[in-house]
Amino acid sequence: MIIDVKIILRFILVMTLLLVHASHGYAAQDHTIRPFLMDMTLDARQINTETAVLTNNEPHAKLRFFATVNEISIDKEGEIKEFISPVMTDRTNTVTSWIEVKRSRIEVNPGESVEVPITVRVNPFAQPGEYYAFVGFVPTSNRPLAEAAAMKGEADGVILKITIADNRSDSMKISGFLIERFITNDEKRDIEVVIENTGELPSAPQGEIIFYDSRGVEINATPFNEEGVVIEPGESKTLTGSVPLDENLGRFKANISLTYGTNQAASLFDSASFYLMPIHMLLAVFAAILVTIIVITLLLRRAFSTGVIDDEHGEEVIMFVREGNHDPEPKDHDINLKPKE
Repeated sequence: MIIDVKIILRFILVMTLLLVHASHGYAAQDHTIRPFLMDMTLDARQINTETAVLTNNEPHAKLRFFATVNEISIDKEGEIKEFISPVMTDRTNTVTSWIEVKRSRIEVNPGESVEVPITVRVNPFAQPGEYYAFVGFVPTSNRPLAEAAAMKGEADGVILKITIADNRSDSMKISGFLIERFITNDEKRDIEVVIENTGELPSAPQGEIIFYDSRGVEINATPFNEEGVVIEPGESKTLTGSVPLDENLGRFKANISLTYGTNQAASLFDSASFYLMPIHMLLAVFAAILVTIIVITLLLRRAFSTGVIDDEHGEEVIMFVREGNHDPEPKDHDINLKPKE
């Protein structure tokens, strides 16, 4: 019996390929997994179920899948950047702890498809934001091999994009807008605005204070909280500013307008009136008033003085109506004030 060496070598090569193929499970089998992406926006405590479809395109071989779940990071182009090992220390922001999928073996007959539900149960205290996870379906003989293939990025599966809506409210109020009633020097120019955060989100209200004169004409404006001081929920802070008016005198009005909010923009308004009276201008006004009073007093005193007039020699000149007996007797230079008949 003659043995063909070429046939023996070919047989050995075929067996070797079969053994290699078997050692890698069914990773090279023809199959498809749909959809590629599940995009869902959920609230805390919400439950949502989507369906992945596993299709076996092999005409004769049955495929056995194991599901794996991994947190992933996505780059700007939407490509998977990194597989992150599961960590269950904080379930409020660990997306893998929210995902439920069949952990037992999933069998798909040749030419058939199987629907696999993927359920997301959001933690009641989930932190708002975007989360990404990869649910891989690996055709292999056991779960450890499937998990290892997924961590290496060698698994097909479904990307889950889970957006946790931020339903916390923005709410703030101005509890006080304080300016000295009478400003006489630089030490009294301080502005104090008491702002209370009554919402659930920290915020930094910013805006401006506009100043008007007594006629309602805008004369100046100054920005407020340019530093972006943040007020935490339930906290009340006093933010300060300064009246920018200098050489002015009179009554003024200040209107404060602030905006705040991250989820929804909102505004705060308040107003205050004050008098600006620099001390040197007050002294000038007081001196002018004093001089005016003195002049008026002298004029009034002169106007309402007695009917006795001293001549240049100091002799008295008496004026009266020439009628009846008079003491002393009328003189020739006396003026007769009696109407003529």
